[in-house]
Amino acid sequence: SQLNGVTDEELLAAIDRHAGIDKDLDEARSLRIPLLRQLITIKLREGNVISRHYKYVDGTSFAAPIVSSIIACMLEANPRLTPQQIKRILIDTAERVPEIEVDRQGWGVVAAARAVAGALVQNPDESG
Repeated sequence: SQLNGVTDEELLAAIDRHAGIDKDLDEARSLRIPLLRQLITIKLREGNVISRHYKYVDGTSFAAPIVSSIIACMLEANPRLTPQQIKRILIDTAERVPEIEVDRQGWGVVAAARAVAGALVQNPDESG
């Protein structure tokens, strides 16, 4: 991490340059440097801050934007897809997670590459 490799004198400026990556770091900016270093170490260990452009997130609130972006790619590949065809392709190409209850995973993990490939071969006249 770029934050982990800076000197104490550069740390606050580095946090400012990367504002918005992590809310906790933004709010903790007023802490003493040793406490900031501890927070950065915890964040890196937890894998929450990956880089300036990427942050690890999870939860259902991230499902909609992820699936929406995959649907956009599917429609780019085949603009004539119907909503029903898109749904069917997403369900058919999802990957089940072994040893996880069906109630906890729905149809499984969305498989972006397989969904786009499925969109390419979908006949627009087929309902489904």
